[in-house]
Amino acid sequence: MKIRMRNRIQFDEQLEVIDQLYDVEVHEKGGYSYLLFYNEEKEKVVIKFHDQELVMSRFSNPKTTMRFLKDSDSLAYIPTPMGMQEFVIQTSRYQVDRQKIELDYQLQNQEGHPFASYQLEITWG
Repeated sequence: MKIRMRNRIQFDEQLEVIDQLYDVEVHEKGGYSYLLFYNEEKEKVVIKFHDQELVMSRFSNPKTTMRFLKDSDSLAYIPTPMGMQEFVIQTSRYQVDRQKIELDYQLQNQEGHPFASYQLEITWG
């Protein structure tokens, strides 16, 4: 089975489109669905989700975890070239269908200044 992640990233005036395809394992447990795969850096990535929440964990060094809540903001600690930084995740769209997740969000710094906007589509099968 494969997972495809398409991400449109708007950073200032720059638009970047990333399209990635990986082998994936799918599991169900405790009301959540789990997508498990290894990215191009051979890091384990787990996407845990249901209809109100998605948690994406990348087992890198340091570990990165992003939590997306439907109709709510959350916090993320993301390693950057300037060290670990805290961002606010503003999720504007979170929709889960059978084998598709659509997620639109914006990362902001703690002062509320936008860092980048994302349109992420995850499909598997």
